[in-house]
Amino acid sequence: MNKGNIRYVLITVMVIMFCLAGYPALAASPKKIYKKAGPGVVFILASEGSQMGSVGTGSIIRNDGLVISNAHVFTKPNSSRLKSDIAIYLKPRRVSGNHQKDLSQRYQGKILAYDIPLDLALLKISGFDATLTTVGFADSDEVVIGDKVYAIGHPEQGGLWSLTTGVISAYRADFGGVNGKNLFQTDASINRGNSGGPLLDEQGDMVGINSMIARKAADGLTITDVNYSIMSNVAINWLAGLGYTIPVHRESVPKSGGATAPAPKQTEEKTVTPKTEEKVKPKVAEPVKEKDKPKKEGVTTLDKSQEKSTNPKVYTPPQEPKKEKRAKVKSPGGKILTRKKPYKMSKLLRDIQAMEDMMDEMRGKIKRQKEKKW
Repeated sequence: MNKGNIRYVLITVMVIMFCLAGYPALAASPKKIYKKAGPGVVFILASEGSQMGSVGTGSIIRNDGLVISNAHVFTKPNSSRLKSDIAIYLKPRRVSGNHQKDLSQRYQGKILAYDIPLDLALLKISGFDATLTTVGFADSDEVVIGDKVYAIGHPEQGGLWSLTTGVISAYRADFGGVNGKNLFQTDASINRGNSGGPLLDEQGDMVGINSMIARKAADGLTITDVNYSIMSNVAINWLAGLGYTIPVHRESVPKSGGATAPAPKQTEEKTVTPKTEEKVKPKVAEPVKEKDKPKKEGVTTLDKSQEKSTNPKVYTPPQEPKKEKRAKVKSPGGKILTRKKPYKMSKLLRDIQAMEDMMDEMRGKIKRQKEKKW
């Protein structure tokens, strides 16, 4: 090959690479999105002793075990304290619908910080011995109305690690008078149990944290397909205030419809850092005012206005557990992409307790065998 041909080939390759660099990334299929992000989504059980607990969802955001979720998953009715017993379950390789198999990877969780008005909580998985998959953050400022989104969670009467789909329907700024609490409205199916789970874009990155649903208007009229997710940038800024550096993926992808998409950009990674190098120490938790106290477990409804944001708070273990009342929430319509494996909250908790009893019995047998040998 002569020099002229070599030069022509090199120029052609460079032109192709330049075009590919400026071309928007292709949207992934629902199957690929679930495969990418699903293992980074966890099942959360928050309880107080032997009392009935609340179920939520979380996303692993760092491979050292940091998990982000909703604060209301851990609150107790009519109390300023949080539930002390937190179990975090990793996703099995394949969800079978058998709770004892699907919830076999159990680890203890610890709350590092929380903000009730913003409805955000940061947790840490303790003593894990597995390689963790993380869910990446996307820049929520690049999301427009009409973009396709996906939610992964554990809706009651649905299945564990369910995948649902929808679109971005609207924006809500400073929701409930809380400064900086910006939300996406979406018709992706979200129910009690989805709280704290990720709202994903077509690249499988998190653009929101599923938090609230609207099911009934003030006049009693039934509402469907109105769900709310906290924008990812709200969580990113909150984490930065705690001293955690979070990478943000900025990718322009082909839009599914609705509002006009922004011009294609090169893929880059933006890092949000706090103003100072030292980690910011959250203030010790103070008693929550009466108007700030949560009224229901599971997904927060929109019946009550929420209060203005305060500084993040450090978790303080409760001392006087009180009997909890569980609120009933009707399941909305929606398209469930994963195979349905329904569960009832009461049966799920019984299965978990049976599994814990079985593990305690096995540990006792192993201990007795070791004592016999010695």
